[in-house]
Amino acid sequence: MTTRDEKHTGLHHTADKVQDTIGGMHGRVKAKTLGSHSGEAFAKNAAIGDIYEITAAKMALKRTRSDRVREAARKMIDDHTTATHQLRSAHRMSETGDLPELPTEVDMRRRKWLEHLEAAPDDKFDETYLDQQVLAHKETVDLMTGYAQSGDNWQLRSFAEGTAPVVERHLAMMEKLRAAL
Repeated sequence: MTTRDEKHTGLHHTADKVQDTIGGMHGRVKAKTLGSHSGEAFAKNAAIGDIYEITAAKMALKRTRSDRVREAARKMIDDHTTATHQLRSAHRMSETGDLPELPTEVDMRRRKWLEHLEAAPDDKFDETYLDQQVLAHKETVDLMTGYAQSGDNWQLRSFAEGTAPVVERHLAMMEKLRAAL
């Protein structure tokens, strides 16, 4: 048993999983409400989501023992890096000039997810990573599709419309990987 495993027993892991799930539900509610209408809320949540995805995927590359999870993590890094660049480009357009700067670090909820991922015992890492990925991508699908339909800024709506299908594919891939564990 490693030090990480000793510190993070089954009870701690279960509590983290419950907290992650509640956080995911909270995120989906925010994505479906304010995030689907407000350019500021949308852009902030999309930027934080990308930062979380890239950071979690880098952890997965270091810790997973599965080639399939490693391949998925590389895809998350590539696609969410691209999405970050596209979001930042859309954000710089004159049509979005009144929006505040995009965040450069995760919020408290996703920081907790990253802490839980880091603390996951080695034998539960892939499960934890994939569970979080499903939660995060469900939230992002809600955010992108909701904003694409009723967002208040056409430049960001265009970004959301283009990004939604990619995130939907990510969600399907993560659900398939999770079911295969």
